[in-house]
Amino acid sequence: MSIKDWYKLTFQIESDLEEIIIWKLNELGIFSFSFEYLINTGNTKEVNIWLPIEEWNESSRNNFEKIIGEFLNINYSKDQFFDWSIIKEEDWLTSWKKYWAPELVGNHFLILPCWINLNENFNDKQIIKIDPGAAFGTGSHPSTYLCLEKMENILFSDKKVLDIGSGSGILSIAAILLGAREVCAVDNDYLAINSTKSNFEINFGTTNTLNTYLGSFNEVFLEHQLKKFDCVLCNILAEVIKEMIPNIYKCLRSNGEVIFSGILNSQKDEIIKILIQNKLKLVDLSSRKDWACISAQKASDSTYA
Repeated sequence: MSIKDWYKLTFQIESDLEEIIIWKLNELGIFSFSFEYLINTGNTKEVNIWLPIEEWNESSRNNFEKIIGEFLNINYSKDQFFDWSIIKEEDWLTSWKKYWAPELVGNHFLILPCWINLNENFNDKQIIKIDPGAAFGTGSHPSTYLCLEKMENILFSDKKVLDIGSGSGILSIAAILLGAREVCAVDNDYLAINSTKSNFEINFGTTNTLNTYLGSFNEVFLEHQLKKFDCVLCNILAEVIKEMIPNIYKCLRSNGEVIFSGILNSQKDEIIKILIQNKLKLVDLSSRKDWACISAQKASDSTYA
């Protein structure tokens, strides 16, 4: 395997812009990033973004600077705002790990970086061990937090679960910890699929309860005839969710439930409208910071008989 080096892009933002920057990076398909609070500069955070060198030439880097600059309405020289450096592959995990710490989510979950020993104070928690790998989701994003929090209130015992946009596999792992008998994970990035498999091994020592599918959900749905799921987990961007809803309805069992996250509060009304149009009944709506989590249920077959 060839050595992969990384560009590390660093810039500073006001702390209250963190959530909208996360949304923008996700929209751009960038998932390797962190935020660090700067004590000496008041209400400011440093954004660190890692980009594979082989995929980011000078033109694409300049274009990315332009997109972020316009997004943040920067009025001064980009050379004073953006700082680029090169991180060698062997320094990648060292560079990444310093931003990681165990994180409590909801009432029962603890997201634990796999190289950190479990503190005995957390022995009563459901432990989700994660190796960042290519850094697909750490549980700290509000949309992931909301989804895990909602999952705690659903009975997963012996259920068949579909995780759309599995990323690091956090939601898939949580479903098994909560009693699901089988999880099918779908992602259109092979690195995410590899990350899901790897983290399943870390947590359970096997992938016997996991099936993975590489590709977009709508393509995978048609090719593999996915159906009869008790629960669907979908933590991705709202624009993508809208296109999936008709097929999500088709792959749910009667009375099956779906949890949508990754939705900005400003987008939730449009998503709810599409759900209703597709015979999915709104069950619950929760929010955290600028983000919303929507759960809905497919009505029993007799309802539309």
